[in-house]
Amino acid sequence: MNLFRKILSSLFCTLLFCAAWAQKQYPDLKDRYSPPQIDSLIKIYKANNDARGLGIAYELKGIFFQNIYFYSTATVNNFFISSQYYFKNDDFESYYRVKKRIADLFSIDDAMYTRAVDYYREALGYFQERGDVSEIAGYKLDLLNIAINKDSLREGPNGSIFPDVVQTLKTTIEQCKKLQDKSYLTYAYNLYASYLLQKRELDEAENYIDMSLKMSEPKTQLELLNFFHKGLIKKLKNNLPEAVVLLRKSELIAEIRNNKYLMQLICQNLAECYTALNNQAEAINYWKKTAAAFNRFYNSGETQLTRNEFTSNELRVITMEQQLAEQKQRYWNAILYSIFVALVLSGIIAYLIFKSRMREKDLINQRKISALELKSMKSLIEGQEKERNRVAKDLHDGLGANLSSIKLFIESQRDKYDATIQTQFLNPLAKNIDDACLETRSISHDLRPFSLKYGFNSALGDLVKKVQTALPQTEVIFHSYGEEPQIGEEIALMVYRIVQELLNNAAKYAKATQITLQIFYEPEQLSVHVEDDGQGFDLQKVKEGNGLGNIRSRVDYLGGQVIWQAAPQQGTAVILSIPLQNPFKNLG
Repeated sequence: MNLFRKILSSLFCTLLFCAAWAQKQYPDLKDRYSPPQIDSLIKIYKANNDARGLGIAYELKGIFFQNIYFYSTATVNNFFISSQYYFKNDDFESYYRVKKRIADLFSIDDAMYTRAVDYYREALGYFQERGDVSEIAGYKLDLLNIAINKDSLREGPNGSIFPDVVQTLKTTIEQCKKLQDKSYLTYAYNLYASYLLQKRELDEAENYIDMSLKMSEPKTQLELLNFFHKGLIKKLKNNLPEAVVLLRKSELIAEIRNNKYLMQLICQNLAECYTALNNQAEAINYWKKTAAAFNRFYNSGETQLTRNEFTSNELRVITMEQQLAEQKQRYWNAILYSIFVALVLSGIIAYLIFKSRMREKDLINQRKISALELKSMKSLIEGQEKERNRVAKDLHDGLGANLSSIKLFIESQRDKYDATIQTQFLNPLAKNIDDACLETRSISHDLRPFSLKYGFNSALGDLVKKVQTALPQTEVIFHSYGEEPQIGEEIALMVYRIVQELLNNAAKYAKATQITLQIFYEPEQLSVHVEDDGQGFDLQKVKEGNGLGNIRSRVDYLGGQVIWQAAPQQGTAVILSIPLQNPFKNLG
């Protein structure tokens, strides 16, 4: 129980430490942190939406897994995540530093080293643009390492990374000397020795190895490489005992650093040395270690998984690289645009003022044109209605009165003739006159709907009855909803004409068997729905003739909206929305 409390207390203190650390400063990448500490930092940085802190935390996590497992999915994935956060924070130096960590891992894998070359080149291009001499030298050394140790795996004329490896190597060594960077110079001497070793120039190679070894930090990757290469030189010089000593030193550091790649090369060379010294026990032991190290690196499930996981991670990298390219493009575009704006700002302002004034004039002219169009439409509609009223009055008062007089005259003469004449002549004539009177009255009422005097809803009901009487084969259904509001005479007449036109179209052109008219009354708006089951039409192909044009012009005049829904053989539906206060009624 006490142990459990101590563990909880320790964990709580660790979390507090991490929280305080995260609030004051970022962790140092040179220090080592446990996974719980790193995870605590990640939670804090996520809560604060701190992209830089998350980049550092995931980089620390990648370093931890690299020290434990070396080349693994956990290592690579955490480095990939770290690079994404650095990129989001526009911290491109750290972004390329983490990509270099990934490239360093890929550079030792024969299946992935070409991708490492791409990463190194991308970073080199970035630092060359910035003119960062130190970083340029470092990435050139990384590329030289692959050119010297891996280029033999490439085939064809484009295999080499540098046209002249030796000259590039010598130039880079001189740059490192000028920079007075001990780590870079140590690395450069080791690479030159490795190149000379491949060319079998053993004495000069050993000279550069000794210079590099003197500057190497203990238990580092460079000390490991120097012991290994010097052991190879002694082996080639047939100084096997000293070769074994040097290779065993490199083996010890490889175990400490968990470098599985170099471990199998070291064990292989030790096995060959012990074989040549007739020490069969050690030879067999190291041949076994060679096979185990080879399987642990090249044939392990972890290595295969890391290669496979690279594809999904690479998609994210490609996306980031595209964003980076776009960001660079936006950066230069912004500079060029700023210069351009500075040069032509006055001209642009003058042009904008001119365009603004022209736009205002266009709007004023457009309003004038619209007002004139509405006035013209109003005059046309008023003229049509006046003419309708005149013709209706003439029919009712003139022709209608004359027909009534003729009928009265015939009725007064009936008794003067016998039954045969009445049956054969007077009765048919009286009936024809009655039909003519009804037709005259019907036409007159159509031209001037007197039923509107008794209410809009009643007038529409009367209209529906007339259509139903005229077209007994067509069923006309009428429904109204809501309480009828006060509707102005002009609006009532206009809507009546529109409904009359729609019903006529449905019966005459659509050949509908059923027509439904629905009126929805609202305090400020009138909605009319007319539907039929007729043959319909194609809205895209139909030309707006007199009927559709009259409807649209009247709706526009009333300030309303009309929606047509139609398709061939699927009937037609028309929806009208008419405001009860006509916004154009005050036009003079």
